[in-house]
Amino acid sequence: MKINIEYNTNIYEIDSDKGINISIPVEFNKDDNPKFYDTSNPKKNYYKSNGIEYNIDEGAGCSVPLVTMNIHCSGTHTETANHIIKNAPTISDFENLNFIPTQLISITPESNSNEAYHADINQDDKVITKDQLLRSLAAVDEFLDAVIIRTLPNDMKKKTRNYNSDNHPFLSNEAVYFLKSKGVKHILVDIPSIDKFDDGGKLKNHNIFFTNEDGVVNKNTITELVYIPDHCLDGKYLLCIGIPNFKLDAAPSKPIIYKIK
Repeated sequence: MKINIEYNTNIYEIDSDKGINISIPVEFNKDDNPKFYDTSNPKKNYYKSNGIEYNIDEGAGCSVPLVTMNIHCSGTHTETANHIIKNAPTISDFENLNFIPTQLISITPESNSNEAYHADINQDDKVITKDQLLRSLAAVDEFLDAVIIRTLPNDMKKKTRNYNSDNHPFLSNEAVYFLKSKGVKHILVDIPSIDKFDDGGKLKNHNIFFTNEDGVVNKNTITELVYIPDHCLDGKYLLCIGIPNFKLDAAPSKPIIYKIK
């Protein structure tokens, strides 16, 4: 179905039947998920009552699964300032994450970056820099409510990678400040964190993005561990982030992007 959406006095058309899901499916009781911070795989059991296991595979009339997972470390998830700041907005406080004007960009993280970061950077670290973002967004002055960063190379192993044994790229502090200066309210990345794996527990990039210059907590979001297929070309999209009504700092999410015409 064709939908026309007005943004900054311009009319953009999308096909609602051609959305592209950039989330990673969660596999239960399988070793087919990304892993971070030594997390275990998501687990699924079934509710039992009066000697009955509510599992249709075992002959029950319906299935009632009980699941356990680490939201932040097992797959695509969206997080809020409540992840790091007490009494900040939770996922449940976000009522409209639909048709967000978005730029998709592709970046090859750099080694030996000299941009500022609040923890030590070694020669094995790969960094997404402000300079790279400047070049990627140089000609962009709209559709910047959200930015999706696809890291290169873009191999399918991202969907199942064990990040405990594979240093992941992260953003420099300057890169996050730059995105905020451009008015970006939602960052989506195909890595497990915008901060370094071990930054001493400071999560400064998160703090930068989730607070305004006056120190007031905002309603920005960060979505991590997405996967953007190669056939999605860099450029303008409209983004919908599907989230459950959880009173939590984060939740599994399903971002869908629509190419504008």
